Amino acid sequence: MTQSRSSRILLSIATGLVFVVLVAGLRVGMAYWSIDRDEFDPDAARDRIASAADSVQIGGPDSDEDGSDIDGPVLDDLDFELTDDGLEPDNPDLEEVIVLPDMSSPRLPDGMFTSYLLIGADLSGFLADTVIVVLLPSDGSVPILASLPRDLYLPTACGGNYARLNSTLGGCKGVASGPELLSLTIEDFTGISIDHFAQVGFTGFSQIIDVLGGVQVCVDYPTRDIKAELDIEAGCTQADGATTLAWVRSRSPEQLVDGDWSRVAGASDFSRQSNQHDVLMQLFSKMSSFGSLGAVGEVAQQLANSARLDSAFSIGDAVSLAWSYRNVDGSSLKIVRLSYQDYRTTGGAQVLLPSITFSEALTKVYPAAG
Repeated sequence: MTQSRSSRILLSIATGLVFVVLVAGLRVGMAYWSIDRDEFDPDAARDRIASAADSVQIGGPDSDEDGSDIDGPVLDDLDFELTDDGLEPDNPDLEEVIVLPDMSSPRLPDGMFTSYLLIGADLSGFLADTVIVVLLPSDGSVPILASLPRDLYLPTACGGNYARLNSTLGGCKGVASGPELLSLTIEDFTGISIDHFAQVGFTGFSQIIDVLGGVQVCVDYPTRDIKAELDIEAGCTQADGATTLAWVRSRSPEQLVDGDWSRVAGASDFSRQSNQHDVLMQLFSKMSSFGSLGAVGEVAQQLANSARLDSAFSIGDAVSLAWSYRNVDGSSLKIVRLSYQDYRTTGGAQVLLPSITFSEALTKVYPAAG
């Protein structure tokens, strides 16, 4: 099922809510245990993939959730096969070997970070519209966030093919679940193993924002977006769930300047991404300002209806996180900023290639990783 870009922005915000609740709300045991929990062992999955050798393939919308339906279709945007000589076209009529630069990062020590993979899935559950890696440094410094685009074109452990990052959530049929294959793909790119994952949709987004007390939205002029049902006054507004939802979904904002409504100049995916980051920072800051344990429990209970976690994440882990990061200001979070270049495959698919390695970008915000 195809979703609009605005829905993907919404998924980004909803995915960020998972981390807020993991760090604070999961102190409420009853809500925690009602969340769906999956077995998750990327290392074992890599071994199973290696043992299955040439019979493995990436899953898709007709596969079972765990990728075990081997009769399901293979996603057909894989135009190349990775060989020792480079990237070999799947099409036998193409003789050229396309060699893409190796953008993998060297493996970092497992003890340097505790890592969390936050996944915002589409309605099918087999495509990752939002992928965020959260790194908690073992030296106690502030958390590090890295958002990876869904169209990032990377080699995968499943069959040795290149694929869009979002498609790896389909899993490697019969041998690796979606979160496991996605984690392995990210591990090979970043050099960082993934310890835990959380997967969420955007159901209940407005209600969760309301429980958290809303977020602040600031604009220079009265702003509206008729399609998104956005209508806010100039200045800073403490936006409720419905208004925040409209804010992050807005694609055609207009502002009232000198008595006339006009389209906001420069409105783009980048500006919506900026809105997304701002909301995420505010949500993270709210960990230290919950008014009552009941409010925390309500947030966790709402999240339980739409989230999946790995089975290794314990109550003790949640309490430890909440205690260690309760005073962290969201504005102090470090953001890994990657750069990309457009690339069109021989099959006509528009994808993104990384322009720098993840390790290069990471060392800019966390020199100890260099």
